[in-house]
Amino acid sequence: MKEGLLISEPGKARRLILLGAAEEGGKAFLSHLEAAYFAEKGEIEGSAEEFLSLAEKSDPLAPEKYLVLKHLRSAGFIVRASGDANFLRVYKKGIRVGEDRTLYLIRALRKSGIPDIRADLKIAGKMRKELIYAFVGEKIEFVKAMRVNFD
Repeated sequence: MKEGLLISEPGKARRLILLGAAEEGGKAFLSHLEAAYFAEKGEIEGSAEEFLSLAEKSDPLAPEKYLVLKHLRSAGFIVRASGDANFLRVYKKGIRVGEDRTLYLIRALRKSGIPDIRADLKIAGKMRKELIYAFVGEKIEFVKAMRVNFD
């Protein structure tokens, strides 16, 4: 079962869905990372720290993912946690969830993190998405990874 928060109040759920939350039977589903973001923005009740600590229980990289999510959302992108929680899914600017497919898979890592590029490229290739690494330190550095064949 997915971990997160289900908002059933019709008005609030509709607003969150318009802001990029997943829709499940007319209700808005938010991962703990997304709930932390929306709590910080005052869209839902609760504290960002509470939701972030819940996310951190199952994912040690939750603080880094949250910083990436927050950075991209402030730049106008719709960002959602991937189903397997290893990646963030990013939609192009100006598109609502469900109107178009995600463009990027982003894996957030600590600055000193070493990614398994081959495995990540395989996943991104199967999903037909571009793979981007977000190295989080004092600032976030984005690096695009891609496979090239010279056959």
